[in-house]
Amino acid sequence: MFNNYSFISIRTFILLLILIFSYYHAPAYAISNTADLKDIGIDEKLGETIDLDTEFVNQDGEEVRIGQFFNEKPVVINMLYLSCPRICTFALDGSLEVINETDDLKMGSDYEFLSISFNPEETQINSAEKSKKYYSGLKNKSNSADNGWNFLTSDSENINKLTRAIGYNFRKDGDEYAHPSALVILTPEGKISRYLYGLQHNPKDFKLALIESSDGKIGVSSLVNKVLLFCYQFDPIGKRYALKALNIVKVGGVVTLLALSGFLAIFWVREKGRINKSDGGFKN
Repeated sequence: MFNNYSFISIRTFILLLILIFSYYHAPAYAISNTADLKDIGIDEKLGETIDLDTEFVNQDGEEVRIGQFFNEKPVVINMLYLSCPRICTFALDGSLEVINETDDLKMGSDYEFLSISFNPEETQINSAEKSKKYYSGLKNKSNSADNGWNFLTSDSENINKLTRAIGYNFRKDGDEYAHPSALVILTPEGKISRYLYGLQHNPKDFKLALIESSDGKIGVSSLVNKVLLFCYQFDPIGKRYALKALNIVKVGGVVTLLALSGFLAIFWVREKGRINKSDGGFKN
């Protein structure tokens, strides 16, 4: 079957089966009225700055200020609740995958990643258990709690302060929560730069969002980053980065002009040499 329909990956097929199974085995208290969903989602607050004094507890039981993670690097925030049996697990799997696939930007040195629980009943016990699982899946084993990925919990006051700042809206639904799934990218100053929606993320979009939020100052080559930002822009409709057609035309024009100039220069030098040889032969 998969040979005939190669565009459907085994992973996608399995994920679809899991989602269908979860839907038909959902508890009776699950949201069934679409009117209840009107306050669930994300109100984008691009350009606004979060309160860097908001307090949390990390997976090691240490009290931290969120501002501690903004050390001249962009920060990725992924809101979830750690005991979520479905969507949050898929979201964390997607985060792990895109972190591993973005090899040229190193978590910890180039950016920080924060998985933050919005469930005030969860504690360091929950975050320690979840962090252990996902640290083991990192391709770069140096990426750990001390170098990149932190799992945070807090009380209602601090949680609400952060979720309001980033426009993240969720609702308690029985013993679980109805909530959106997205990565929020912030600048090193704590300003909201970009939202990437969904459970899985395109490594190119993830990388460009980080480069954009840092103004091209992360990674091994700021020049390459500047070129990428010149060639790509964020599509607010498709919610992903797309090539800037006009800039590509400009680049193509410059490349063509340089190539033509180089060809003419070579032709001129060869022609001048040929004339000089001809003049020399005539004089002799």
